[in-house]
Amino acid sequence: MRLRRLEPVLRRALRGPCRLTEGGRLLVAVSGGADSLALLIAMASLAREFGLTLVAAHLHHGLRGAEADADLELVRAHAQWLGVPLVSARVDARAAMKRERLSGEAGLRTLRRRFLLAAAARASCTAIATAHTADDQLETLLMRLARGSGLRGLGGMRARHGVWLKPMLEATREDVEHDLKRAGVGWREDASNASRDYLRNRVRHDVVPALAAASGQPRATLARHAVAAA
Repeated sequence: MRLRRLEPVLRRALRGPCRLTEGGRLLVAVSGGADSLALLIAMASLAREFGLTLVAAHLHHGLRGAEADADLELVRAHAQWLGVPLVSARVDARAAMKRERLSGEAGLRTLRRRFLLAAAARASCTAIATAHTADDQLETLLMRLARGSGLRGLGGMRARHGVWLKPMLEATREDVEHDLKRAGVGWREDASNASRDYLRNRVRHDVVPALAAASGQPRATLARHAVAAA
């Protein structure tokens, strides 16, 4: 299966800022959503070309009951179909965050990063790829602007930071969904992504559409501008 819009983006990243040594092992974080499934599928198509061995990783947060169980099953099915080993774990996120005095999106992000680092070590992977897109970059820049970040803070996400790789930053969410629909691949939608309780969701659902309407430019164009400016 080939994802025609995403593969050129990944090739540029893997030949540039996300370059890895041939024979390296790469952990791919997969939630079951469109972006991360597309990353796993496209990387599986390119792994031999770049001499890479892939390992998928999925964390069950214990927050969404049967929905989270279905996320895990979808990731497991895709990993098995692609021939990619899967490292997965379950955590009681509420209890863990209460115990460590964590909260909200930042707390969940801390738990995920900790899991991914441990999974990479367990699987002898030297880098971890996450499925951040140009849309995520746009949202991040707007969030940092709203929080009063200085010029350095407005720089946005980088394609590489230590062991963390973001090889899909030049791809838009529109690209991702186009490729998956064309390939007949379904994905999971986390219902919490629609909640206005989180700043990123408010930016995604309210601020970005308003900016697109005010500027007369589609969301995908704004996302690409954000990548160029970061």
